[in-house]
Amino acid sequence: METESNVQCLTYLNIQLFEDRLLLIEVKGFSEHAQAGVPKLAPVSGTGSKLNGGILELDFINQPIDDDMKKNVSFEIRTVIDIGTLQDELKGIKVNAVDNADILLLEKQPENAD
Repeated sequence: METESNVQCLTYLNIQLFEDRLLLIEVKGFSEHAQAGVPKLAPVSGTGSKLNGGILELDFINQPIDDDMKKNVSFEIRTVIDIGTLQDELKGIKVNAVDNADILLLEKQPENAD
C-alpha cells in the first residue's frame, strides 16, 4: 500500500469560529487517480503550530486504506481546532492540494457597543 499523499485538487474551503477559540474547518477535494482513503489536514512540514504571518498552513492529505487505484476519488473532512493553543494570533487558514490552494481570512467579530 502506498503512503499518504496530498489530494490533487481542492474544491471547497470554509471556516467558522465558535466561542472565540474553536475553529471549524471544512475541506472538499478530489484526485483523478488515487487509492480510497481517509483525508486529514496536517501542518506543512516543520511548521507545527507556528503561523506564517498569522496564517496556519495545512496540507490536504489522503491516508490510503486500499491498494486499488480508483478514478475520481472524492475527499471531504470537517475538523475543529482550538486556536487558543497556537503560538500567535490566527488571521487565516491556507489549505494546499497538489494542483491548487486556497486561503480564507478570519472575519473580525464586531465589538459589543454598549
